[in-house]
Amino acid sequence: MRVPFLFALTLLGGAASAAEAPAPIQAMQPLLGSWHCAGVFPASGKKIASTMRFDTELGGAGVLKHHDDIAPNTYRAVEAWTYDAKGKQFNAAIVDNFGGARRFSAGGWEGDTLTWTSAPEVQPAQKFVYVRMADGGLRVDWQVMRGGSFVVGDTLSCKRP
Repeated sequence: MRVPFLFALTLLGGAASAAEAPAPIQAMQPLLGSWHCAGVFPASGKKIASTMRFDTELGGAGVLKHHDDIAPNTYRAVEAWTYDAKGKQFNAAIVDNFGGARRFSAGGWEGDTLTWTSAPEVQPAQKFVYVRMADGGLRVDWQVMRGGSFVVGDTLSCKRP
């Protein structure tokens, strides 16, 4: 799966070498490993389940996330996360099995919440909101702009296997 990752890095505009590995990416360490998720599409009430796996890459300067829905849903994505020291922000590129390629940025964790906001060219605008739960779990909400405000498109509650 190196090809989608390399493509994602191209979308991000390159990556730091291992010798330049920025310390801020270490903030993502609590996410590393595998997660099993279950949730719902609030608008329809339809259930969803998926697995997510977070691994370090680029000599510790990046995180690679694999997201795989469980049948009957078919969404699959690879995300590359890096830290841009000059811009003082995290950057992400997401490529998926539907041909999508989207860019996001985040300022970092604010308490237990990490919010990825889509780049201006992503329409409709989107957010991924990660919330570390007190029980060690993780909630991930995908939000999409509808009628001038963000609404939850799907929400996942994740636990370690």
